[in-house]
Amino acid sequence: MDKTAISSYKALVAQYGTPISVEDFKALRSFATERKIRLSGFKDFVGDIETIKKVIDDIAEIAVDFPLILDEKCGIRLELDYGLGTDFATTESGHIIHLNAGYFSNLKELEREYEEAVSEGRFVKGTDWRAIARHETGHVVAELYHVDPLSLTFELLQTRSRLAAFEYLTDELSVYSTEYEDGREIISECFSAYYSKVGNQFAEQFLQKVGEDR
Repeated sequence: MDKTAISSYKALVAQYGTPISVEDFKALRSFATERKIRLSGFKDFVGDIETIKKVIDDIAEIAVDFPLILDEKCGIRLELDYGLGTDFATTESGHIIHLNAGYFSNLKELEREYEEAVSEGRFVKGTDWRAIARHETGHVVAELYHVDPLSLTFELLQTRSRLAAFEYLTDELSVYSTEYEDGREIISECFSAYYSKVGNQFAEQFLQKVGEDR
């Protein structure tokens, strides 16, 4: 860890208590290994391993439809990160999902912060904190299955206007789906909605098309 990460880690220990036991770490690692998901940085996790198990289960559910995300060489690796600031999670190098240690160490805070973001329209209506892993897994699928979210959106909406498409997505999906002009967050927010089973029509159409094209 760098100095900032060490400081964040010490703050978590001071606030929430000691890291998980050796037995709990082994149980979490075994749980992940059985589902072909690699872990990094969880040996000193300060929190409830059941929270991380739910993240793993949510990824494994998506892997039923998109098995490449569990590929031995380029499949998903979950990494606990102490330097993400206010981000719940991020995806690096197309397959490394970083979870914010500060949020995932305190489920109540994570639930509260995510719910607030949903109420503001930033994330998909009806989703809860478990949509975070589903969202990030969408990025991995986009990378491994070579999905161009913006082109696919244009096709579904029968438009070539980014402005028109983004106005629609802001209202029908989420504000965050239009965060970047290249449309990279569209697939992630569709995964968030679809696998959270909130009945979002656009997300369902999007996932159906991704399934047909893969």
